[in-house]
Amino acid sequence: MAETDIRAAPGVTALRVVAAGLFAGFNLVPLYGLVVWHWDAFQLLLLYWGETAILFLCTLAHIAFIPPAQLGTMLVNGKSVPASRLMMVGFFAVHGGMFIAGHLFFLCVLFGDSKLTHIGGVAGFVRTFLITSGAWAPLLLVALAGALDVLTGPYHPAFVDAFARALHVALARPTEDAAPGQAIGSVVGGLYVRVIIMQVAIIFGAIASAVLGSAAPLVILVALKTVVDFVVRYDAIAGAPPALLLSRARAAQSG
Repeated sequence: MAETDIRAAPGVTALRVVAAGLFAGFNLVPLYGLVVWHWDAFQLLLLYWGETAILFLCTLAHIAFIPPAQLGTMLVNGKSVPASRLMMVGFFAVHGGMFIAGHLFFLCVLFGDSKLTHIGGVAGFVRTFLITSGAWAPLLLVALAGALDVLTGPYHPAFVDAFARALHVALARPTEDAAPGQAIGSVVGGLYVRVIIMQVAIIFGAIASAVLGSAAPLVILVALKTVVDFVVRYDAIAGAPPALLLSRARAAQSG
């Protein structure tokens, strides 16, 4: 019979720590860009907008794997109906997509000025501000961290459980006795609060940098954001249920 060890599986915890480190390490590239590459406030704001967009896509992936029984209900034509994964993903894709698009428009109007005059449309925008600038590198870190977060988080895909069992690891899942809709709140609420607080701080830092003619306010804010990102995610790791080690099945022989 297979036995369960009460110790946490170190590999799973290590992956979660790696994800936290990648999210925090993402901020080190903007620091380098500000000091060495002399990035301006607009480039930095676009980088953090890209981070927000990637985290939004990861949130949609989290929602897609929440069990239907924990999704709660939605109003359709004035009637309350059980929510499905497709309904929830569609709702937040539209809602969050409008937020992401409005955020980008806001940044371009306030900080873009002459930088957007001769970039040559969307392709030129991507080439100038995401590729040539080097912003693709930290955004790749965020994408990798987000993928690890989805694969090792509480509402991970079913194939991850099968892979984990092959490695004799049982990943913990939230209990099913939680109130309907609570899972959505835990996944979406944290994202919106974090994004709003961080983006407002960075935008005010950009304004202060423009007024003072110095990158110092941005450097300080980026350093603080690095610390906050790692602490918040590490606390979440410490509070998460451990993944249990499973011993190999042993055939019992009758004497």
